[in-house]
Amino acid sequence: MKELYFENIAGNKQVIKDAIIDLESSEEVLMIRSGLNILDLAGWHDFLNSHPRLCEDRRHFNFENSLSLADWWEISYQPALASSYAYSKTRQPMHCDNAWFDDGAEINFFAMKRQAASGGEQSIYPLSRLLEDLSNLEPSLLNDLLTVPVKIKKGDGEYQHLTTILKDGDLIKCYWQFYRTEKKDLLVAKMCEYFFRFLQAQEATSSVYRVSCNTGDCMAFNDSLVLHGREAFEANEPFDRVLFQSMWKIKDDDLK
Repeated sequence: MKELYFENIAGNKQVIKDAIIDLESSEEVLMIRSGLNILDLAGWHDFLNSHPRLCEDRRHFNFENSLSLADWWEISYQPALASSYAYSKTRQPMHCDNAWFDDGAEINFFAMKRQAASGGEQSIYPLSRLLEDLSNLEPSLLNDLLTVPVKIKKGDGEYQHLTTILKDGDLIKCYWQFYRTEKKDLLVAKMCEYFFRFLQAQEATSSVYRVSCNTGDCMAFNDSLVLHGREAFEANEPFDRVLFQSMWKIKDDDLK
């Protein structure tokens, strides 16, 4: 994990922007400590949007699974909506946030408005570690994840992604959303269930590490090169924990 500490943005703009662009091909987690003390949410949005290679992806799905457009999506403890992971205080399993888009954003940018009194750490599983673990422990599952196509969709199905869960290319990328993967085919259903249990077991190993975000911290990572989850946290009142998320596509160099 890479951590940056700044008291102000002056003189550090390029350092931050370069660190974010470097995530295009990196499993690094970038932590900007006390980032919300440097810029507020609107300021961070404008700052990121000013980079010629970053393009905002404003597509979010609300509690009703309807698509909405927003600069930031609020992930907060709300007991009345706690049937959704986004609003519960329970552990959230490993996943990728943009798996159901065939043109999803690469960069996830988090801003911790209010951290819980305890718990709520991010669980991080770098893809290279996952591939190594699968190769050593479950080579047959690895082969299936690389070769068996699945359909991942959310909302009314307008946005769906036909892909393998692990997609080979210049970089192997991951597209994983257990609850949004269509499981009508028996082979797909068995593979998804097996992979879900594998990831759950791996969370107790050294392959998965935890990142603690304090109130005011910002964090960024590549959504297709890192699986992430969330530990359960302590919360008694609504909005005891509030996290804001924005998503960003990286343009090719020749499209700057």
